[in-house]
Amino acid sequence: MKNNIVRRAVLKLAAGLAAASLPAMVSAETVAERGAGEGLRVAYYNFAPFGYVNENGDVVGEQVEILRHVLGEMGLKIQSETATEWGNLIPGLKAERFDIVAAAMFVTPKRCGEVAFSEPTFGIQNTIIVPKGNPNGVGDTYEALAESGAKLAAIAGTAQVDWAKSVGVADADIMQVPDNPTGLAAVRAGRAAAFTIDAPGARIAVASEGGQDFEMLQPFAEVGGKPASPHGAYAFRQDEAEFVKAFNEKLTAFIGTGAHIAIMEAHGLEKAELPSRSTADLCEG
Repeated sequence: MKNNIVRRAVLKLAAGLAAASLPAMVSAETVAERGAGEGLRVAYYNFAPFGYVNENGDVVGEQVEILRHVLGEMGLKIQSETATEWGNLIPGLKAERFDIVAAAMFVTPKRCGEVAFSEPTFGIQNTIIVPKGNPNGVGDTYEALAESGAKLAAIAGTAQVDWAKSVGVADADIMQVPDNPTGLAAVRAGRAAAFTIDAPGARIAVASEGGQDFEMLQPFAEVGGKPASPHGAYAFRQDEAEFVKAFNEKLTAFIGTGAHIAIMEAHGLEKAELPSRSTADLCEG
């Protein structure tokens, strides 16, 4: 009799625990389900020309505008578009604070181990910004900077930091900054001899200063004899492979069309900066 009472109590407890866990299981949503329902939470890094707030207070840019088109083709909605620090993008995605990162994140083998990338929307070159007239005679490659020992400003956590280090630019000679204005300010004040970003971003940064104080050196697509043409893509959680596959079908059909190139050109990118490598290739290095 006592054993039967204990058995019934155990079964009742187990049933209660199962019932308690059921709502959590039922409430779990995929990205596709959320997009069809309340909408997707998009994170971007406030950086022209990819995703930024214009003078009217609107979020615009190559990445966010292409994303809106592709999600529209999929019949999905966007709930929010949130600007965040670069270093918060991947952690926020993994923690499910965001569903998609639309920050022109360069596809690298290291990042491929953390997130699932879409196919790229562009393939661009790197460049170096110096004071007008290049009074310090800064070289136009990371190799030249390594030889000279000149201080280089670069946005923290970007591929440019890794590429510069890969050819011998010392940690102590890289000033990692949060954004373009801080990088340009460091060069203007003489705290850094040069500032490195991608070529489209550099064109906009120099133009935003009226072209009076800075100039952009010759863009380059190799570092240390290896390809170093950044290709930017959207980032998703790694357990959303099926969604990424469906997303890529719509994305790749749009890339290279007149409408896509119009978005690129409206934000300072050129037709020559269409993607030339696949995500699978880029993930291999």
